[in-house]
Amino acid sequence: MLEYLDFIENKLAGLFGNIKLVEKGLLGLEGSYVELLTVLALGLLAVMPVLVPEKKRQSWRHLNQLFGIVIFIFVVFTCLGVFGMVRNFYRGLNEIGRENIIALYYCSVPATVLVTSMLFGPAFCGWICPTGALQEFMAMSTRRWTNAWRKAGHPFSWWMSLGMLAVALVFLVWMWRLSVTRMFFIEDASIYWSEVLIMLLFVLTFRMKDWDARLRRLRVLSFIIIVIGAVLSIRITSPVHFGFSKVYDPASFLSTVMVALGALLIPNVWCRYLCPWRCAISWAAKNSVRSIESERSKCTHCGRCAEVCNVAAVEDGTINRDECHFCMKCVDSCPSKVFTIKDDWGRKCKKED
Repeated sequence: MLEYLDFIENKLAGLFGNIKLVEKGLLGLEGSYVELLTVLALGLLAVMPVLVPEKKRQSWRHLNQLFGIVIFIFVVFTCLGVFGMVRNFYRGLNEIGRENIIALYYCSVPATVLVTSMLFGPAFCGWICPTGALQEFMAMSTRRWTNAWRKAGHPFSWWMSLGMLAVALVFLVWMWRLSVTRMFFIEDASIYWSEVLIMLLFVLTFRMKDWDARLRRLRVLSFIIIVIGAVLSIRITSPVHFGFSKVYDPASFLSTVMVALGALLIPNVWCRYLCPWRCAISWAAKNSVRSIESERSKCTHCGRCAEVCNVAAVEDGTINRDECHFCMKCVDSCPSKVFTIKDDWGRKCKKED
């Protein structure tokens, strides 16, 4: 059994050791590694929600998510996951005025994401983010059961309890295996986030209704911890980091599997409770030019909007902007057309005319 596990780990190490399709940032600025082509690609992906036809919007969104996965995993060099986005941005800001090319290298991808969020809302979360896409695709297989559980008011459920115990068992066995083969360092701290994720699943399985809103504040704590780590020059790897680098990272791989399995029970569980980058996106999108507006007088309380929302950001025609990922499923699925996409600069142009 151990020999078989060693064989799998060696194969994974070889796979992710050569995962990038290019050897350096494409279309580098002045011969540097600044990834201008990647920045342009991210900008285009962020604009896609504006360009695609409404009738096929969700199909285009899923295609956009797949392109986001390809770009971040196989092309981008400057993103090391949700923790790396925060860390790189801080490091880049410190280089401004000293090494501007290096500053641009580290700030380019995070700044592009934040600027597009200020313009087009938090579409990065709902249309591009590889971690969010992974969770959404995983949650599709259990949507029928999770929706039924939500509609019932999140009561005690044996299948939820068994699912939570199964995820915890996978984590414990995997941790035992890793502890036998390697020493853990502070860089492997993504494992601690996995432990918190397991505890969250335990609490939410039994008290989802009471603790959901309170536990979402953990994103802020997560953000503060990552910023402190960046200030202290502590390199903490994040889930899916192993897919963004050319080095196999067992701790990051384990964290990724935990995020994916957790999403089977609580859709987008990482985004809801632990993602530090989500805090930055939410702040940037707070006064975005594009927004989803609702006309509650049209609402028939059918519950369709809440049923399709993976992050529980909408209920009875009311959208919680701090939680909304701008996936627009509520807009596309509402039979009463309660939701509309508003564009501030469009209204200003009409006034001027």
